[in-house]
Amino acid sequence: MKTKGNRLKILGGSIAKILLLIFLIPNTSLGQCNTAYPDIRVCDMTIIDGDGVPGPDGVINLYDEISGLTPQVGDEWFDPGFNFALSPDGELRLWDLDNASKAVTDYQFILLNSGSGCTDQIVGRVNLILGPYSGQALPPSGLNEVNVIVCDIEDPCILDPDPLVDIDLFETLVSLDNVPPPHLNGFWEYIGPPRTDINLTGSLFSTTIPYTPGDGRIDSDEFAFRYTVTGFDPTCPPQSVTEVKISVVRQVFSGYASRYNICQSSFENGDYDASINLRDNDYLLNEDLEGTWALDGVQITSPDDSEVNLKALYDDLVAANPRFGCQVFNFTYTVEQRSGVCEDDSSTVRFTVFEALKPFSQNGPPPEICSEEFTDPSTDLYDFIEFFTDSNGVLFDYMDGSSTEDYVQWDFVSGPSDLNLQANLDDEMITDPSERHRGIINIPGAATGTYVFRYTVAPELLCSMYGSQELFNPNFCRPDTVSSHPCGPETAEITIIISPIDYPGENTIGINLCESLGSVDLRSLLNTNGTDTIVTNGVWTNAVGDVIDNMFVFPDSDASQTFTFTYTTTSSGGCTDSANLSFRINKVANAGGSNSGITLCSDNLTITLFDLLSGNPDTTGTWTGPFGYRSPDHLGVFEANNTMLAPLNEGIYTYTVPANAGCSTDALSTVAIRIAEPAEIGNDRSETFCKLDGNVNLFSLLDRNTVRTGFFQDSDNTDALTPDGVVEFETLTSGIYNFRYVVTNSLPCDESSLNVAVQIIDVPMPNVPEQEFCILDAKRLGDIDVDVLQFNWYSTIDSDVPITDNPLLLDEQVYFITNVDTDNCESERLPVLINILNTGEKFSNGELCSIDFQDGVSPNGDGQNDTFNLVIDDVYNIPEAFPDFDIKIYNRYGALVYEGDKDTEEFRGTSNASVRIGDNLPSGTYFYIFSPNFENNLPIQGSFYLSR
Repeated sequence: MKTKGNRLKILGGSIAKILLLIFLIPNTSLGQCNTAYPDIRVCDMTIIDGDGVPGPDGVINLYDEISGLTPQVGDEWFDPGFNFALSPDGELRLWDLDNASKAVTDYQFILLNSGSGCTDQIVGRVNLILGPYSGQALPPSGLNEVNVIVCDIEDPCILDPDPLVDIDLFETLVSLDNVPPPHLNGFWEYIGPPRTDINLTGSLFSTTIPYTPGDGRIDSDEFAFRYTVTGFDPTCPPQSVTEVKISVVRQVFSGYASRYNICQSSFENGDYDASINLRDNDYLLNEDLEGTWALDGVQITSPDDSEVNLKALYDDLVAANPRFGCQVFNFTYTVEQRSGVCEDDSSTVRFTVFEALKPFSQNGPPPEICSEEFTDPSTDLYDFIEFFTDSNGVLFDYMDGSSTEDYVQWDFVSGPSDLNLQANLDDEMITDPSERHRGIINIPGAATGTYVFRYTVAPELLCSMYGSQELFNPNFCRPDTVSSHPCGPETAEITIIISPIDYPGENTIGINLCESLGSVDLRSLLNTNGTDTIVTNGVWTNAVGDVIDNMFVFPDSDASQTFTFTYTTTSSGGCTDSANLSFRINKVANAGGSNSGITLCSDNLTITLFDLLSGNPDTTGTWTGPFGYRSPDHLGVFEANNTMLAPLNEGIYTYTVPANAGCSTDALSTVAIRIAEPAEIGNDRSETFCKLDGNVNLFSLLDRNTVRTGFFQDSDNTDALTPDGVVEFETLTSGIYNFRYVVTNSLPCDESSLNVAVQIIDVPMPNVPEQEFCILDAKRLGDIDVDVLQFNWYSTIDSDVPITDNPLLLDEQVYFITNVDTDNCESERLPVLINILNTGEKFSNGELCSIDFQDGVSPNGDGQNDTFNLVIDDVYNIPEAFPDFDIKIYNRYGALVYEGDKDTEEFRGTSNASVRIGDNLPSGTYFYIFSPNFENNLPIQGSFYLSR
């Protein structure tokens, strides 16, 4: 039987293919494609045998289950959820499917064929309905016919002696190659016997088997469960049920044992003269009562085997081996198991007896030492210790060895210093662990006085700690641990005395003196230890051994000088000592000569102050100046265009060279800086003007803060600039013209200047000829054709306001037009004369100013010539051109049938001028006379046909 984990592994290997199919399966199907095959129903998969070999195997082939379906070249079976159970050739392993069907589409398989002509490659689909199967219980055995027997102990070091057992009930079912696994979508239930300590979560079961001492104790108990898997298809069994019985056997428990460390002195003090009972809770806790004791593996058979006398064991130990060091007594308590599924349990109460340390002390009175007699920098304090020797002549000298490195220690107790005691330094490069017992000190040069050191030996732990789980008592632990050593340490104090010497002072270097002193007392230069006074009977010698006086006179020199001398003293006891002195005589600082002043222009403040000093100044100084200025070096650099440097300000800058070491006075020199300011000139300017503006005064274009004391230069040589800064536009064409404004400054500042750019826009006049219009056109100003896109009309040559309305044009009227560019500049004004021709007059091209009215009227309501129109083709507006006109219409007999003016409705075939007003006139020819009644315009006659 394949486990669920195996199935998941197979499914994981098919993830890539599953994801591919998710994108291949479309939402629609085509003809001859995506066929829904009949459902396949397997109610009992346990009897399915697909390979013909005797015995079921749960394998079917989808081609065999679908009537009329045969394999084709390119066929491939696939299922995005269960491909671990389905092979591409249609072989389906039913036993690899985890769950019984709960719906028709739970198990749906797809037949793919890339050559089928189906755009989605899906040839067909089939659903498998799988009946429920709850599995087969393991074979029952024993008197109570249980399927599984388990032991209830899980962790040998847990605190609770009655732990919960936790078992997966699926483990009670058969897991064999020829038996299918149960479906996993069923449910487990407890069926008896009735208990209150049952915990069932899913398939996980837990309970407790309590401990009952004595002959009536309970060793095991049985628990029955039922597993049910339900189906949904009415043609299959509605459910499958399997019942199992589990026997849980209690694991015996030998209890929590204690571990005790006992020092030899406890026995000598009588602490363990009486017997102890190992079953007391101080030694063994929560144990089953049915066990037996053994000492170091030998069974104890006494009537009361838990009674022990440790003092008797100790006496036997010392009698056999007085130098026992460390001895362990192990009392093991064992409880035997009561079933083959559980194990025996043992706990060991351990007593470890430790031998106490032997005393030691200083080997005689404290020695008196002259520190200068010791040329070897290291002395061993260990050499001053006398160790214990027993009656057998055995020396107990606690010294080196890796086993004692953590238990031997030297400590400084008192004295002027610890004499550089190295014994306890952790760095093994300083003190090897095997030599820490030596107590290395450094006596040469030590201060006089009494020094006390302490040597401590701590007992060694012979049993290592190898566990950490502690319970109620620090002695209780399982697995084994041991506590700290029970015996205390041994100590001894070692005292040494350092005899006094004639104090010569301390080695002294790095002293600086100023040459101005002239001489110095050499002893006064030596450092001291703060306690002793330098004696005056010592001798000074130089580097070659010559004796020199204590008062040293400085020799002349052009540079600094360094001297080294030695001061040697000899005490009355013959101890000599010396101190070395080294010092340097430095020159007086030189800051050079001052500069009374230099003037710079504010537009070029670049200078190096150090270059302004005279003489040969030292380069160790720095500059200070106005507004908190401080230079980073001796140069004092200012650069006008370097924003990383401080700006130069007017004022006094001081160069300070600090006094050389040993000298008390700094050297100073100064440089006075004055700054001349150029005129405030402002920024370059640029403006645009129309040529019609005539001129501009360039002074008016300057910033208001720019001084007006300068003059303008004609940079482009236009000859249009007047001496007073006015540019005349008359001779200039469109373009940009540059003029330079110059202001003269006082030295050292150069002249200040800026550029003024003037752009002239000269707009050409439009080309509009005199205008001729027929009075019948009733033209307005906006009807005149203009050859430019943007323009203005004016009523006079000097009018300031353009015409914004669209007035009617009148005869012999003159309008003025200008061309306007995108900057709103205008050209010169062009006069345009308006000629309005009366009816009957001719245009300059010979055409006649007249109008031909329509030649027919048909008042039938079709919107075409329904009236005799006086507004013709949106061109001739008779009522607007001749507001006082009249029109008369006659029939062919000369009778007046219609008479009208601007207030009369247009003629629409109805009479308004005869005794039969309102009658519809008959079809025929009618004659009209149109009279403009305006100035010299002549009447217009004609005829039209009235059609009904």
